[in-house]
Amino acid sequence: MKNIKKKNIWIWTVILIILSIFTIIGINNKMNKNFVIKEETLIYKNLPKSLADYKILQITDLHSKEFGTNNEKLINSIKEINPDLILVTGDMFTVSDISIDMNEEELVSYELLSKLATNYKIVYVSGNHEEGKDIIYNGDDYRTRDRSKNNAYNRYRKKLESLGVTFVENSSLQNYNDFINIYGVYFDSMEKDEYYQSIDLDKTKFNIMLCHDPKYFHTFANMGFDLVLSGHVHGGIIRIPLVGGLFSPDRTFFPKYDKGIYKINDSYMNVSTGLGDSILKRVFNPPEINVIILKNK
Repeated sequence: MKNIKKKNIWIWTVILIILSIFTIIGINNKMNKNFVIKEETLIYKNLPKSLADYKILQITDLHSKEFGTNNEKLINSIKEINPDLILVTGDMFTVSDISIDMNEEELVSYELLSKLATNYKIVYVSGNHEEGKDIIYNGDDYRTRDRSKNNAYNRYRKKLESLGVTFVENSSLQNYNDFINIYGVYFDSMEKDEYYQSIDLDKTKFNIMLCHDPKYFHTFANMGFDLVLSGHVHGGIIRIPLVGGLFSPDRTFFPKYDKGIYKINDSYMNVSTGLGDSILKRVFNPPEINVIILKNK
């Protein structure tokens, strides 16, 4: 009789464990089909008065994911937010999504950004996936890449530029709105110590750095950037409660910068978990877009 009771307890325990696993998987799958709007208010001592309550929207790591038909849910949410500026920090598609002679307008990222560009100013820095195609199609050295070559990636960029999207990759957008300078760095350039060493910041402006990989925050903070925006880490892919993100794309565990706001001296960085997926699926790590609101102290 005791053995039967023990057997029944084990059977029900196994059943409960299985049901719990399926429940968690179901909740997680539902979570990953939607996105959250993460809002942060950053306070600065010497923010130009005209930038008080300025609203920046960060979009990153879409990886061609769609939320609603043609991303209508995402677009409608952005319209409700009504940002002053949209900053894109890379990996809007995955390397395998684009081939050299495809119709670039079929890319999910093109469809999304082309619709947003009619109403908003957009500045875009590439991630490792855009950079991967750029290297294949246009050469390893960013200084000699030929944008006149007829390939899908060049057409993707040029058509977005014709709609008003500005690419900042080892370059800058000076005096945007008279009070903001926006810089961007190619994904591979930080490893090679290129470009950023020659930057001479105008400290009378609000200086923003777009860098897909967040691990160089200390460098940009020491240079005096007011705001750094990054993605790449996908929030650590699997988030462990009270611990944080588990994996980095660099194949390391527990990355230092995985999600949210970080501060060094007077510099802030936001690391977005992004919207899309990697090879591994997100766990307890919903997709997100980020709203940064600037305030005077």
